[in-house]
Amino acid sequence: MAISSIRTLLIEDNPADALVLREALADVPEAGFELEWVDGLAKGLHRLNAGHVDLLLLDLHLPESRGLATFATAHDCAPSVPVIVLTGLDDRELALKAVRDGAQDYLVKGQFEAASLVRAMQHAVVRHRMQAETVGPTWKDDLTGLYNRHGFLVLGEQLLRLADTAKCTLTLFYTDVDGLKNINQTHGREEGDAALLAVAQAMRKIAGESDLLARVGEDEFVLMGISYTGTPRQNLKAALDEALKQIVTQQPRSYPLTVNWGVSVYDPGKPTAIAVLMKRAEAQVHPGPQCLDA
Repeated sequence: MAISSIRTLLIEDNPADALVLREALADVPEAGFELEWVDGLAKGLHRLNAGHVDLLLLDLHLPESRGLATFATAHDCAPSVPVIVLTGLDDRELALKAVRDGAQDYLVKGQFEAASLVRAMQHAVVRHRMQAETVGPTWKDDLTGLYNRHGFLVLGEQLLRLADTAKCTLTLFYTDVDGLKNINQTHGREEGDAALLAVAQAMRKIAGESDLLARVGEDEFVLMGISYTGTPRQNLKAALDEALKQIVTQQPRSYPLTVNWGVSVYDPGKPTAIAVLMKRAEAQVHPGPQCLDA
């Protein structure tokens, strides 16, 4: 897909940072970006409402708004415009939250060169156009409201790219419902759906704000996020068991509701695909011949 004449809006309150971006794009004139700069969120929202913006570069920390609230406001104003968020803080969790909420990418000001900036901008536009063809109900699971397998694979690959940039590890936590087939056969499909909803509820309880959570199969769920220092993500199993115990206490049922689980870790020093990470975690639950090649 050819990229040309991309009308780019920069919302940035710091003139020096705006100049750096303008000069970086000027170094690659063949990229075809038309940069327009406004120095505040209110001005930016007014410009977005006027239309004809192909890409938004958004400083998350503005006088009128800070952090993800800035992104949410701009994204709600123009949901059809792809967004790359900018911040002066090397905040990896904030980056993952922004991507989870719909940003295409994340750049730390002062830590990119002209070529990498242009590449990120081009990729953001292309990804957004491709996603626009499938975004909506096809990304969500009808029963639980979580992301489905397709949504997880698309957003998961974006998280891997951010992990590569930030040099941080990610943990993928895989779980499936123990004996769902028997529950459906013995107690009926409606009760099976209730069991899945209970597990989804428990998964939401243990998920962090920046974690990506999805139902990727009939009885399979995955949760992926940063491997926080000092907080082993394997402890999620104990947390999930406790969450399920509380739900079962509140909603008694005539069968045990338990889950199986597995964990895999993404190391940016040894890149691999999201599908491979899922297979590695699943292999801990269902041992057997599986292709785990990257």
